[in-house]
Amino acid sequence: MSEVNILGVVGAGPMGAGIAQIGLTSGLDVILFDLSPDARAKAGKDIKGRITRLVEKGMLPDGSTETMMARLTLASDLAAFAPAQAVVEAIIERLEPKQKLFADLEAIVAPDAILATNTSSLSVAAIAAHCTHKERVCGLHFFNPVPLMKLVEVITAPGTSAAIAERATALSKAIDKVPVTVKDGPGFLVNLQGRAYAQEGLAIVQEGVAEPVVIDRIMRDAAGFRMGPFELMDLTGIDVNYAASTYIYEGYQHDPRLKTTTLHALMAAAGRFGRKTGQGFFSYAAEAIGFPASPEATASPPEIKPALGEAAPEFEALAERAGWEQGNDVTLIAPIGEDCATACARLGLDPNTTVAIDFTAFAADHLTVMAAVGGRSTAESVADWLRSKGLWVEVIGDSPGFVLQRMLAMVANLGCELAQIGVGTPRDIDIAMKLAQNYPKGPIEWGEWLGIAKTHLIMQQLQAITGSDRYRPSLWLRRRAQLGLSLYEVG
Repeated sequence: MSEVNILGVVGAGPMGAGIAQIGLTSGLDVILFDLSPDARAKAGKDIKGRITRLVEKGMLPDGSTETMMARLTLASDLAAFAPAQAVVEAIIERLEPKQKLFADLEAIVAPDAILATNTSSLSVAAIAAHCTHKERVCGLHFFNPVPLMKLVEVITAPGTSAAIAERATALSKAIDKVPVTVKDGPGFLVNLQGRAYAQEGLAIVQEGVAEPVVIDRIMRDAAGFRMGPFELMDLTGIDVNYAASTYIYEGYQHDPRLKTTTLHALMAAAGRFGRKTGQGFFSYAAEAIGFPASPEATASPPEIKPALGEAAPEFEALAERAGWEQGNDVTLIAPIGEDCATACARLGLDPNTTVAIDFTAFAADHLTVMAAVGGRSTAESVADWLRSKGLWVEVIGDSPGFVLQRMLAMVANLGCELAQIGVGTPRDIDIAMKLAQNYPKGPIEWGEWLGIAKTHLIMQQLQAITGSDRYRPSLWLRRRAQLGLSLYEVG
């Protein structure tokens, strides 16, 4: 058997109903089961309503509602799945009920039928533990809302056969999804990779480098992310992302690169879950909605005559933009992966009059500046001067790698680690994060964009300065940086 014409779905909640809907709109016969008659009835009504709206918008042909609903069976017993060539489970996210369900289904469906779980976090191998034929169990992890989100993670457990993985991939394409093949493990691909973006933002706040609103602005305005890490955590729910972070950290044997922060735990304990509670890292009271824009120049910004503490190619372009004259008002540096204090000590510069500039997003007219201990007022003056030249400038506390360098390098480094341990291919890692999380570039793309050698240097500097293996470079990144190869180079 290779083609799926009859799709079974267990669970009539939002995920199950969404999977059933895309099965119908893709031309399949669908059997939808739920223990609750009310849930079945509601799912049927909701599916019909959504298909009708698609017809009204001209996105489906006239008459589609009737023809598609005629292919939907609302089943009251698992025995109805006997003719199904594939069954997708979307029930409660608990291991024991899923294990029992799969063992029951195995005795009902054909020997070559696909059995797939839509779990977002539980091990596929563990779900298949009570099955006799584990080779036909895989994961098909859809994202909510199912009809709109294009990505499907096709998850292969150690016992999943290559033939089942291929058929599950073909099924995903047949229902108009973009499949990526993912190795079974905590967080699969998307939830695992997403730890870097959120948790490095948390680490930066906990270090006192910048407030959440500043970090979010930098990631949106300088890097093009649709949401900053804190706005995103507030949207998904801090209770949800803290639990996921803890589960993944424990599942990967406490790898420091996946460790979250005390701040994260405190927010979860305080019940400040984000939008769902009206208060997270930001307030969602009606009068508080909205995020402050980047500061603009004051009415009378200073005219600064800087000296350069160290050569950097970007300073020539900045000098042309700012039209500065050489002087000794301040000393400007452009460190890679260093904090200002470390650079001042290395170069023998006065920390009170030295300001570090991050040029990572200079092409987008965005700069970040910082100074060593005691130099904040100097950094503020430089920022105001640069704003008067038409640049967007953020001021942060001293930090190795500023904000943007370390955030992007951490995203890229974790992507490299996923490639190294075989969670997914470099290109699948990029596709998954762009489709599921709206990343403007995939993790591997960010490493290439920053520069592979530069990304590796940022990670090395972060590890050396902080003394933390949180910033340990992935061997995938290290070897390709050493050999001058692309991060997409495999083998």
